Amino acid sequence: MPQQHELPLEKLEELQSFEDDSNETPPSDIISYNELRSCADLFRMHKQGVLDIKPEFQRDVVWQDAAQTRFIDSLIKQLPIPSMCFSLDYKSKKWLVIDGLQRISAIIRFLEGKDWVLSSLSDIIPEIAGKSVADIKEGTDAGKGYYSLVENLTIPVTVLRCDYSKKSHMEYLFTIFHRLNSGGMKLNNQEIRNCIYSGSFNNLLKHLDEYPPWRKLNKMKPKEKYRLSKQELILRFFAFSDEYLRYHGSLVRFLNSYMQENRMIDSDVINSKQEYFTRTVDCINQKIFDNRAPVDKLSLVTLEALLVGVGKNIDYLETQPPAVLKRRYRKLIEDEAFSEIFLREGLSHRGKVIDRLGSAIGIFSEDSE
Repeated sequence: MPQQHELPLEKLEELQSFEDDSNETPPSDIISYNELRSCADLFRMHKQGVLDIKPEFQRDVVWQDAAQTRFIDSLIKQLPIPSMCFSLDYKSKKWLVIDGLQRISAIIRFLEGKDWVLSSLSDIIPEIAGKSVADIKEGTDAGKGYYSLVENLTIPVTVLRCDYSKKSHMEYLFTIFHRLNSGGMKLNNQEIRNCIYSGSFNNLLKHLDEYPPWRKLNKMKPKEKYRLSKQELILRFFAFSDEYLRYHGSLVRFLNSYMQENRMIDSDVINSKQEYFTRTVDCINQKIFDNRAPVDKLSLVTLEALLVGVGKNIDYLETQPPAVLKRRYRKLIEDEAFSEIFLREGLSHRGKVIDRLGSAIGIFSEDSE
């Protein structure tokens, strides 16, 4: 197996999106305790909007029908169920599922009592195999009994009582997400941010990710899954455009901090950021790539620097002919700071990140030759 330093740049960039270099220790004012919650109680909390299961942040890695059916069968058979983990914001009284999303999604789907048809499997109770939940709930006495059994069954839950307005608490929840979602299809950093930093800024990232010129720039295909990787790139564009000189060497903490600080931005800030993003992307598309997707695949850090360099000089560049921007772009990609060898030596190293972003801003500036 190749060592990390021997991997291609594209693979190193992908691994970076899963790394947690924040190394947070539990804040002393977070309280952890265990409790039992009935499935009916969890269903009620979800329906009332008290328990946020954030199904969209993990939409590419959900259980299939067979796995959900077997979980319901396990509940009916009262087999041991692993403890779930929730966070509780004691100020807003909001709950968030940290670990157990797939299990609680199956519980909610079953207790909704609608037209979900459970899989017909040989290793589950025959009375529920191939039956709709509505038929189980309203059908034979045995079926009704199974539905009631699931309703009343209690599930062990570990609760982290915290304050979502505290940066240290949110960083710790980010670390817990990493630790508890380490098996199977583990979550990447932006999928976790999408969950714990939900708000108007996160909604803006989702909206901008659908901008057609942005999708063209990234060669994004309609049905392909990107697992929020392009949304993280938009986040990096905003964070580095605003604060690249404050970058301290931990990409995870830098981006988390920016999302925390901008989590609930108002409509004026949203409109300003949207305009800044679309002007930058449009300028790159129209004046560098002639409204076509780039011929060559750009590394993530090169595209990041291109976005920041153009964005920081957008007022000047919008007045220039395409030939000027094309010449600056060639200068950027020929810069030693963007060679694969140079990038592989320190993708997130503080000095190198600041140097390459500073180079990009200088290359596209009015004072550049």
